[in-house]
Amino acid sequence: MADTRLRSLFSEAELAQLAAHRVPFAVGDERDAAELAGAWAAQVARIDADRALPPFDRTAWNAYDLAGALFLRDHLATALAKLPSDLRERLEQAIVQEVDDHYRSFTVVDDGRRMEQIAQLELVGRGWWWFRVPANGPIADDLLRHEICAFWHLSIRQAR
Repeated sequence: MADTRLRSLFSEAELAQLAAHRVPFAVGDERDAAELAGAWAAQVARIDADRALPPFDRTAWNAYDLAGALFLRDHLATALAKLPSDLRERLEQAIVQEVDDHYRSFTVVDDGRRMEQIAQLELVGRGWWWFRVPANGPIADDLLRHEICAFWHLSIRQAR
């Protein structure tokens, strides 16, 4: 997310307040809601752009990359929840809702079983984003391959 866009939306004091509400992101790393919103925007843009790539393009993101993006969105939700309500609402309205709407625009509702397997976690209580997957493109193809493999493995187990 461009620093200039944030600076146009928030005063220096508000930017400092955003920066003061950091959440653990990775081992030894913390991020604030603005940084996470920017990262979510970049990942959604990448997932959308990759849909135009041909199947088996080695540069395209796959289902595991999607899971990483969805984990990042979880961190963003956590960071937003820690903000004072006025800052949270402004950040959500100015940036997060637009990115979420963009994500919704090229994804379809999914029951979550495939992402549950990929991410190796239960999706009960998880955000809506875990229940949407790209409608087409390399990630959609990769999810279909995972589903076929899971079905094949189940069929073999049942045949034994």
